[in-house]
This record gives sequence, C-alpha cells and structure tokens, in this order.
Amino acid sequence: MERLCTLENEIKELRQKLKEKEDEMSKIRRELFGAQGDFRAWIPGQDQLETSFTDAGTVQCGTLPKWAIERYSRQILLKDIGVHGQMKICQAKVLIVGAGGLGCPSAMYLAAAGVGEIGIIDYDVVEITNIHRQVLHFEQDENVSKAESAASTLRSINSRIKVTPYNLQLDSKNAMDIASQYDVILDCTDNVPTRYMLSDLSCFIKKPLISGSALKMEGQLTIYGYRSESHKDDKGSSYQGPCYRCVFPTPPSPDVVGSCSAHGVAGPVPGVIGILQAMEALKIILDMSPDKLLVERMLIFDAEDMTTRTVRLRKRNPSCATCSDNPTVTQLVDYEAYCSAPANDKKKHEARLRTERRIEEKIKRMTGQSYFGFRTHKEGTQKKWIQDVQKSERRLGPSCNSDFCARSNRRYCKKLTDMDRMEIFQKFWKLEWVEKKNYVRSLIDLVPVKRRRICLKNVQCRKVDSKVYNLFFNSEKVEVCRVTFLNTLGIKEAMVRCWLAQKPMKKTVKNRFKSQNLIDYIDKLPIIDSKCPICLDSGSSVKYVDLNVKNQFHLYKIYVNDTLSKNLKPASRKTFSKVLSVKNLRIFKPKNERDVCDLVQEHNDSRNYNFNDDFYHNDLSLKILPQENRITASQVFELMGKGSPLVIDVRAGPEYQMCHVLNTDNRPIDGLRGSNLDQLVGQVEESRDPVIFICRRGNDSQIAAKLVLDRLPEVHRSKVKDMTGGLHAWAAQVDNNFPVY
Repeated sequence: MERLCTLENEIKELRQKLKEKEDEMSKIRRELFGAQGDFRAWIPGQDQLETSFTDAGTVQCGTLPKWAIERYSRQILLKDIGVHGQMKICQAKVLIVGAGGLGCPSAMYLAAAGVGEIGIIDYDVVEITNIHRQVLHFEQDENVSKAESAASTLRSINSRIKVTPYNLQLDSKNAMDIASQYDVILDCTDNVPTRYMLSDLSCFIKKPLISGSALKMEGQLTIYGYRSESHKDDKGSSYQGPCYRCVFPTPPSPDVVGSCSAHGVAGPVPGVIGILQAMEALKIILDMSPDKLLVERMLIFDAEDMTTRTVRLRKRNPSCATCSDNPTVTQLVDYEAYCSAPANDKKKHEARLRTERRIEEKIKRMTGQSYFGFRTHKEGTQKKWIQDVQKSERRLGPSCNSDFCARSNRRYCKKLTDMDRMEIFQKFWKLEWVEKKNYVRSLIDLVPVKRRRICLKNVQCRKVDSKVYNLFFNSEKVEVCRVTFLNTLGIKEAMVRCWLAQKPMKKTVKNRFKSQNLIDYIDKLPIIDSKCPICLDSGSSVKYVDLNVKNQFHLYKIYVNDTLSKNLKPASRKTFSKVLSVKNLRIFKPKNERDVCDLVQEHNDSRNYNFNDDFYHNDLSLKILPQENRITASQVFELMGKGSPLVIDVRAGPEYQMCHVLNTDNRPIDGLRGSNLDQLVGQVEESRDPVIFICRRGNDSQIAAKLVLDRLPEVHRSKVKDMTGGLHAWAAQVDNNFPVY
C-alpha cells in the first residue's frame, strides 16, 4: 500500500511537470512563430500567405497553408465548406457556457474542425460522477477546474487554435463583457435562470444562441436569437428568429424542472446533442440559410426508441420583452429572483444535502435513535430554522409508583415487570411510523365525560372525553395508567395527542382509464405472425401490426387522432411504447421481397450474397490505359521545366482551390461530357505539346484520359498522358511540401 501511494504521488508530480512543459512550449511557439500559432492570422488578401512555391516555382496552395489543407481536407472537400468556408471556420470565435455533458462534445468537435478561438465557461470542478458523459475530463482531473481541464484537452486535440478558459460563474455583471468578444454562443447549461440570461444576452449583443438540453433518455436542440443580414424573410426584411422569451414568456415552476444529478442521464444522450450543437455552430459560421438551421424548430431526440422528430416553434413575438422593436427588458437582471430558482448547481446541491440530512434525521427520529432537532434563529426580521439540537434516543421510562395503581384491581401497572415492559418497548419501535400511529390509536379508548365542569370565568371546560390507556400483555389488552403507558412505549403525551387528532389519509387510486383505453385500442389492431420461417421454427412469439405504417411514431399519431376524435384523452407516447413492448408487438415495413425479418439480418435472402470490400469499393489502382500513355511525376516536372505542356487537373473545384500545380487548367471530371468534352478533344488535337491529366491519386485522371482517347484520331493519341500516382506521387517525387490529403 505504501508503494502504491508513492507511485500515485510520483505520477501526480510528473503530470504537473508535463503540464508546465506544455505551457512553456506553447509560449515559446507563440514567441517564435508569432501568428503561425494562430490560424486567424491567415487573412485572405495577404499575398505572402496565399502562395507557397517550390524551388522551381510550380506549386500554389491558395489561401490555406499546407498544414491546414492536410488537417482539414476531409471537410474542405465538401461543397458546403470548401476553402472559403474553412477560412470562415478558422477565423470564427465560439463561446461555450458549461463544460459538462453538452459542452465537452461540442467543444471537442469545434476544436477538431479548426474554430479559431473557443472560450469555455464553468465555475465547477471535475467530480467522478461527471466522467461517464463529460468526455474532456479524465480520472486524474478530479477536483480540477472544469474550464481548465477542458481547455487543456482541447489544446492537445488542436494546438493551432486559441482556447480561453473562464473559471467563474457567469452572471449579469460579467456576461456582457465576455460574450461580446465572440461570434456564436452555445448554451450547454442545465438551469432555467442561465437560459433566460443567455437568451437576453444574445438579443442585446445580436449573436445567435444554440441551446441544447439532455435529461434521462431525451435531448432537445434549437437556436434562439438568430439574425441574418444576408438572408431575408417573406417580407424582404432581414431574417430574425425567436428568442427564448418568445417561446417561453414566463419561467416554469422550480418544482417541475429536472436535473441530471436528481433524475440521471444516459451518457451518450448529451453527447449526441452536444455534437449537433457543434454542427449547428459550424452551419451558422458558414452562413447557411435559416431553413437549413434549427431556427423556429426544435429537434427532439429520444434514445429509448431511437427516434428523432422536429417540432415547429412559435415565431418571433413582435411584442416580446427582449427582442421586439420596443423592448421592456433592456439590460441583464437578477435571473435567480426572476425564475425563483438558483442558477448555481452548487446551491441546489447544498439544498439537496440539507434535504437528505433532514430525511436522515427524520428516519432516526422515527426509529427511536438519537437525532438532531430544529431550533429557530432570528436574523433581523426573518426567522431561520437550524437543525443542530441534539435529541436523546428513546429509552424505557421508570415504572409507575402510584398507590392508586397498586390498590386498583383493574390496572396492571404493578403486574408488569421490567422485562415485560422492555419487550413491549422493543416491539413498538420496530414498527413502521404509520404502524406506530395505528398501534397507539388502538390502545387508547376515548370515554365521554359524564359532566363538563364550569371554569373560573364561567366558561364550560373544553374537555369532551377521557382517555383510558391499555397495553398488550400476554396477547390481551390490559388497562394501565397514563404514566405506565407513556414510559413503556417511550413517547410523550404531546405526540399521543397529535396522533389521536389526525385521521389516517385515504389512499387515492390511480385512474387507469387512459391505459385501459390504449390496451383496448391495441387489441383491436390487425396482427400477423412473422413471415420469417427461421424465426417461426425457433418458436419466436413476436407479432407484427398489419397496417401500412412507417414506424411506431406513425402508429402513435394515428392512435392520438383516433382517440381525440372520440373526445378521449390519449395515453403518452412512452406508455404507448411500453404497451407494445409488453404485448411483444413490432412494426416492420419490408424494403423489398427478400426483406422478411427485422430481428436477425442474416435471416433475409441477402445472406446468400457475399458483400466483400470489392463489392463496395473500386480498385484504387486503376490500370485502364496502356503504358505508352502513362508518365511519372518526375517526368512531368522535367517537361514543365523545358516547355509549357497542357496540364489538366480533373479534381473538383474545392480541391483545386485548396492546392494545385501552377499553370494547370482545372477541368472537373464530372463536367467532362457533351460540349465540354468536345472542346477538350479539340484542344488536344490543336496542341503541339503533350497533354497531361492529373488528379489526387491517379484514378480519375485515367478515366478522363480514356474519355479523350476514345474520341481522338490515332495520330493524336500519343499526346495524351496520365500522371501515375497523381498528386500524391508529385508530393513524394517532386515537392515534399505539397499537401497530401
């Protein structure tokens, strides 16, 4: 054990040293390379950064440096991003509020995508309960600031971006100064006051807010406060989406708001929503149209049945208190007071601990143990309850010393020994609290008084009955005095009075009408057996609904419409799913005639086909041209040094913009048809120099060359050449600085 503790301490010291060295290296890198450590320094229009030449002056890398092309090439290839879009991403600034289950995955993917600057705000420290969903933190980060831990991990993912951690509680005082430095805000919090604050903040600084939430097995995502000058609405004005107040004008009751700590959450659920938040942030940075964004729409993800649906939200409210043309809320306010709920989960945690302690002390009190009671403490005009008064445990009291009880023939006070009384005491305190109440009520008989006396002030006495106390002794109910009764059970007279005054509450029976209505509806659905002979032979009891429905959600919509038409209230979707599961009913829509089983894919007829890699992927080493029409990258470089051959790059436009060899002509292979192909063939016939086709790996260029060769006369065929291995071969044989992507 001592050796283990020593190793743990050594590892902590090494990690601390490693962190110091990494910080020192980042500092030196910024001093040595200056702007090269921050991609936002590469701004279009600076000629010295647009072009990168080889010694022969034959390579151009456009507006992106080599490392950016190699790193982000897979997303640059997308037509929605391209070189221009990647420049926008690398110059963008995103603020993430909350480094938890939503903030971690969104920050991770934004950093990987190359967002130039990421600010991450969180006041909390890493706890072991966070690790299962907050993937930027590790076991060794326990009790470390979440913002610092997340920033450290993000820097290890992408050292080219700037990450700014804010280890503080975002509130009305500091929110404006921090958020105004960023372009997009991500709401990754889990409390209502912060949501209202961030919504108002996004309206004041005119920055979009991407709001996500996750609880249990469900997640939600939408965009608030979206504004766009480049996109117009139906009236021709600048597009403006709703804010959080437009959709939820008044805050909900704190009692109906859940949290991960109280209700739990499945780790992948916030991961899915957080990644989608990152995707929406990238789309906003790329200035995509509002109809492609979650503006005026909310995406709802249900992991229980793996379904997603999008619901339409309210449009922007022209009289909204925050985002209207004449707002009534013009500055950030106290949102904890406005929502009657704490914005800091630590306050909730402390309140929950107080509640848990109160429950724990209550259990001790109800089982007769020593516990802490309450006392009142005045602070000004307010009264505060403090639970710190030590109460002793319940004990067996002394026996009765009354002479009247000793002479009485009816009372058993003197006949009960201390052993008998101890047995009754122990049996009583083993009962549940409700059973204790009923036990005491059953032992006390209320006898009406014969004559109600007149008090001193000529007022009739309030006493309406007398109490006759009994105990169970030898399975019989025997009468005892009040002192013996109270001391034997270890209770006080005030408690007895309270129990006798209260009547037991009647249990309310839950109305099962909606569930029964749903069961009757499902029982009337047309049901068929499985069409899979293998499942039937194995004794499978799965049944299928014989209706033309796409999925379970489609069937639920039909059920809701049918139920509402009968003026009945439908059951919830969760109950609907549970009833189908209990009845072992499934919904299966075959894709083709061979698709007969949804339980085991191998049961379908497609099991007879051999889907190997060759079935899906073409051979990357095409050899469709004769050897006389092939040429190496080194030979192309020599020809370019001697003359000016016609070099045709058949890659797509975004790839060509990323990087290309100088003095080449871009003719995307997708466009080589019809008149474009005829024009190229004529250009080859007129050329006196070789015509060389190039692409990334040497496959598309062969296809393009083959299209031209098939249309050329025999006399011109020798001009057409394909560069073997494409630009990958160029980077290996000619210029090592050429980006390989």
